[in-house]
Amino acid sequence: MATVTYIREKTQTKTAMGKVMKYCGRKGKTLCEQDGRKFQLISGKDCCGETAFKEFMATKEQYKKANGMFFYQYVQSFSPKENITPQKAHEIGLKFAEYFKGHEVLVATHTDAEHIHTHLIINSVNFENGKKLQMARGSIHKLRNFSDNICREYELSVIQQKKQGLKSMR
Repeated sequence: MATVTYIREKTQTKTAMGKVMKYCGRKGKTLCEQDGRKFQLISGKDCCGETAFKEFMATKEQYKKANGMFFYQYVQSFSPKENITPQKAHEIGLKFAEYFKGHEVLVATHTDAEHIHTHLIINSVNFENGKKLQMARGSIHKLRNFSDNICREYELSVIQQKKQGLKSMR
């Protein structure tokens, strides 16, 4: 089962975005091994994982929107009880990034914790039309539903929602 959490970043600057991206892409956090080969689980949707910062900034500068909200960060976390490989979690993270149409997304899967989790850093500026992404308070529910649907495709468990009127266990 995957949970989706919004990570609120108070500081929204070019420098802050760079620091968050650098943290998410740290080798010690994203390193994976398969068949004796080591590699990092860092990718991009509509950008290259290794050059995402430069691409985010180029989009912002193209539309003269290198100000205000620079980025959004979400984390998709899997239960340690879930039978999932880091590579599969990363693949699911890339599918989850598709929610943000027209926005570059850095996808970095961390393997250094008990629970595998994927950070998604979303460029606030749409590269197709220059409009800024607006995430309302209720957006997290839509994102969680989108993530749950992907998990079902992969035959992973999902958190069962409580009946209306009862409090959720989240």
